[in-house]
Amino acid sequence: MSISVEQTTTKARSWLSAALLVAGACIGGGMLAMPIQTAEAGFFPSFLMMGLCWLFMTFTGLLLVEATLWMKDKAHFSSLAVTFLGKWGKTLCLIVYLFMNYASLVAYTAGGAALLNEWVMSLFGFSLGHGGSCIAFTAIFGAVVYSGSMFIGKINALLVAAMIFAYFNLVGSGLGNIQTDYLSPRSPWWYGVASVPIILAAFSYQMIVPSICSYLEYNIKALKKAVVIGTLIPFLVYGIWLLLIHGLIPYEGEGGLQEAFMTGSATTDPLKRQFSGLFLKVMADSFAFCALVTSYLSLSLGLFDFIRDVLRGMKIYITQHMITLLSIIPSLILAILYPRALLECLDISGGFGDALLSGLIPVAIVWIGRYSSRFSQDRIHSEYTSPGGKPALLIIGAMALGIFAYQWIKIF
Repeated sequence: MSISVEQTTTKARSWLSAALLVAGACIGGGMLAMPIQTAEAGFFPSFLMMGLCWLFMTFTGLLLVEATLWMKDKAHFSSLAVTFLGKWGKTLCLIVYLFMNYASLVAYTAGGAALLNEWVMSLFGFSLGHGGSCIAFTAIFGAVVYSGSMFIGKINALLVAAMIFAYFNLVGSGLGNIQTDYLSPRSPWWYGVASVPIILAAFSYQMIVPSICSYLEYNIKALKKAVVIGTLIPFLVYGIWLLLIHGLIPYEGEGGLQEAFMTGSATTDPLKRQFSGLFLKVMADSFAFCALVTSYLSLSLGLFDFIRDVLRGMKIYITQHMITLLSIIPSLILAILYPRALLECLDISGGFGDALLSGLIPVAIVWIGRYSSRFSQDRIHSEYTSPGGKPALLIIGAMALGIFAYQWIKIF
């Protein structure tokens, strides 16, 4: 009996650890951009869109679980793409992956640089300027990336703990002061559609699903729990955060959400104006800093490994120093050129990158794997089938295409 309990505890820890990995991939820099980007629509339309995006991203994650179980230890995102979509599918995945990573790194570099410049101005009385701040931010945390995954893990654990502490202090202090009239819709409900791209970027985790499957040793029950609970955690965290920001900060006027959107500021900039005490202002800055840096470090490390593996496959061998530069310098240059990148790049990453990589591509892989004559039932053994059948795949695929098309319309 004691062995059975121990085994059950181990399984519980495993799926919970995997769920936290999924949640950790979602929670980050999106906390600083989503409430600003959704401000025009208002709380209720934005919350509704967030609920729909959560269902969308949870479903596509389960699609990838199904596809990964077909290939098991041979499955990585790129290998799934080349197996079911061919070389062009793999090429598309690689391009979209690079696009999403670099766009997000540009956003986090610009956001971190703005905060760093503000701190230097407060402490030393001079400004580094936007370009100087971007260079300083990249130099500091690029050095952390260069130090390797072990050092990144230690720094990241400290930053995550500090971010959680700051989050609960801000939420605990602010929820009691929410102005219910601020939550009233300011625009027609369909305005919430405009916030879909950045919400998708905030819920992006699909690239790690094959790794999660391997981590849980392809246990179907554990995998379903990890994906559903792992996406539900950020849904609740983002929902409370959205309620706090939209209910505490006015939309119009000085220090309002509209002004923050126009200037490309992080959510914590107008939030600090709502607190009179120094402690909560420090908490707001700390939360913003930790959210940006944890996202920056994890993406930089992933991009470093990706570039190294691609170059190794091409039999191109360069130093670790050069790979680090390839990972961070392009995003530094673009961040200097686009000061509003925190909002704009995350929005573009969600509208283009996640619509394809987290939406359309998983749908295409599963459709071909299930229904194409190229894959016989002897080759594809369905240990798990995600719910909904063809109608669900068609609906999610149509939504992904619609989001992709809408992002083009927004640009032009």
